[in-house]
Amino acid sequence: MYDLDGRVRQWRERQERTSSLSPRELDELEDHLRARVDLEMELNAVMAPERAFAIARHELGEAAALSKEFAKVGKPRWRRWLVAGWAAYVAAWFLPVAKIGLFGGVDVFYGHELFRDSELLVFVPVHLAMLATVSALWGGRISRARWLRRLLGCAGGLVLGFMVAAACYAVSTEGLGMLSWFVQIPLAIWSWGASMVCAAVGLRLRAKEWASATPKRVSA
Repeated sequence: MYDLDGRVRQWRERQERTSSLSPRELDELEDHLRARVDLEMELNAVMAPERAFAIARHELGEAAALSKEFAKVGKPRWRRWLVAGWAAYVAAWFLPVAKIGLFGGVDVFYGHELFRDSELLVFVPVHLAMLATVSALWGGRISRARWLRRLLGCAGGLVLGFMVAAACYAVSTEGLGMLSWFVQIPLAIWSWGASMVCAAVGLRLRAKEWASATPKRVSA
């Protein structure tokens, strides 16, 4: 008697060895494979189970092709995150931001004016990292680097975390009136932090797509 479940398990094990499909993706493919086998046998009552399985397996395709198809599905997600990050990054250069002076005075600048100051040159690597994310569109090697998305994620998280902590401290000491100040005035800082986080998420999703589209080597 033909062991359909055993053949399906063998098919799945082969996909696990020869592709980078995730368990969730393999579950989805296995359900589709079984449904296709059932459909073939319903359409042709005299068809043998092994023949129905062969047809269903052929229609699904090989591991490399399956990985590429799943990678295509993920494209809009990483692209949307990167576009959101770039939009926030560009907008930050034209949004207001406050700079506190040595004697407590507060001057309001725009993003492009604030970063002319020499003491903020420390942020240049982060700006260069944001520009490097554009290479993800054509698969540039630097956009695949793990350190790049970690740098952006950490920098963006630190910026947003600092702003939240500063806002909480100001509210606790000065009252709720300071909350609107922290929301409205340093818009460029919020936008820069959000842009780096969005870019890091986009690069992470892009990296998962590359990994899923690269078949694993079968060990001898």
